[in-house]
This record gives sequence, C-alpha cells and structure tokens, in this order.
Amino acid sequence: MLDDLAAAAPRGLEPLLDALKMRYGDQLLGVLLYGSCRRQDQLGDGLVDLLVLVSGYRDLYGTGPSALFNWLLPPNVYYLEAGPEQGRLRSKYAVITPAQFCRRCRNPIDLYFWARFSQPCRLVFARSPGLAGELADARAVAARFFARRVLPLAGPATTADSAAFWTLALATTYRCELRPEPPQAARRLIAADPVYWSRLSSALAISSAPTSTGLHKAMARGGWLARRLSGKLFNLARLFKAAGTFSNGIDYIVWKVERHSGVRVEPSERMRRYPRLAAWGLAWRMWRQGGFR
Repeated sequence: MLDDLAAAAPRGLEPLLDALKMRYGDQLLGVLLYGSCRRQDQLGDGLVDLLVLVSGYRDLYGTGPSALFNWLLPPNVYYLEAGPEQGRLRSKYAVITPAQFCRRCRNPIDLYFWARFSQPCRLVFARSPGLAGELADARAVAARFFARRVLPLAGPATTADSAAFWTLALATTYRCELRPEPPQAARRLIAADPVYWSRLSSALAISSAPTSTGLHKAMARGGWLARRLSGKLFNLARLFKAAGTFSNGIDYIVWKVERHSGVRVEPSERMRRYPRLAAWGLAWRMWRQGGFR
C-alpha cells in the first residue's frame, strides 16, 4: 500500500549514513529518512530527520538508563553532524528496534508513530532486503489506524477529497502537540505530496467509508480529547528525555520551543551541566511565558 520507501534519497546524504554505520556497526539494521528534507533533491541547511533501526538496546547501551528509556518511551533522540566544514550536514535521529517500531505503529495512546510514519518516508539504508517489507507493513497498519480514528470527525465532502481528509487528520494530531502548529502547516504538508495522499486514500477506500453515527462521532471526539492530554504529556516526557540524550540537550529544548512558539528562555551554564534535573525548572519557566499550551 505504501510504496514510497524505494524512492531515491537526496544527494549528499552519504556522510550521515557513513557516520551512523561507524557509530553503530553491525547493530545498525536500517535508516529511514522522513520530514521536510526528504523532499529536497540535495540536502541543504536543514536539520535532517532520520529513524535509525537497531538490533537491540542492551547490546547498544548496556544495562544503563539509556536502554531503559528507549524501551519505556521510544525513541531515544540524538544529534549528529557529518561531512566537510563547508557542506556540514546536521541530523536529528531517533533510535528504535524494528519490533518496537511495529508495535508502536498500532499503539492506541501514543500517536507519535502512527501519525508521523503514515507520512512519506524513504528507506535510505537497509542491511537486509526483508526490512523494507517489514516497515511497509507496519506503516500500512499505522495508516489504517490513523484513518479509522479520523473518519468519524470527517463529513462526506471531506472523505471524498483526499487532500481535505488528510489535512484534517494532520491538523487533528497537531492539536495533541505541546505547541500546536498553525492551521496552514497541515495544508502545506499535504500539498507537497498530493499523489501520495491520493493513493493512500484510494488504498484505504476512505471515500466509500460509511457515515458515522452520532454515538460513534461523540466517542471519537472523546478519544481525541484524551489524546490531546496524553500527546502533550508524551511530548513533554520525550523532550525531557532528549535533554539527557541530545548533544547540548537543554539548548535543543530551548530551540525547539522557540521555533514553535517564539518564546525563548536563556539557559544557564548550570542547566547545561545537569540537563535532566534542569529540564523541569526550564519547562516551568517556559510554560509561564507561554511556550507550552
């Protein structure tokens, strides 16, 4: 159903892939490219989003907290730079096993995976040829899961128009973020890949879905209200976790919140030295200034 994984990768990605292969060795099973940089013919100044698939956490991290955090609340997020100084590539990459990726794509509470990886992706490295099929199957489950939860919110006119339906779907998930994206963000994202979303709607037979009853609609709205709360809590937990796993984690949190809200709190050197402890106080200050909502 989702045949986008085989699309060609942007030019210039090799330094990041080489750095990941060196960092993870035989533990590295595959690398998935997603996000806005995926649409570029050649990588520029953006922050490249990668999903790094590994064989296991214990062999990777040992028995320390990183393994526990990656298992309890995947994925762990890290920062990577690679390439020559004049053409330096910067990446934010998330680490997970294929088995946990498949489970999270059908998790009813945590929408991080099924909302994100229903979107177009490219498999830019795979150690075995079977990985592409495994990921495609998991993403197909995620897309069905996503569509089923949005269908009761959509009227017949919306389900008949693939762009309108998936714009509604993404806008609904944005309201589950710490700082929701503006309404036009979902429209721009769908407009960037119209053929993909049209094919996905056809594969899921969205236009022929039966009209939901009043009870079904009410239950769906209640489910999304619950996801707004859980989604913000999961986002906050992942942001704090990134303070300990991300290079310059406190500065990453500050940048991330400022990017979405325009609110900036200058971190102290003490916060940078003790990122996990400092993250809570920093979050409180940002919330008081309107950085979260």
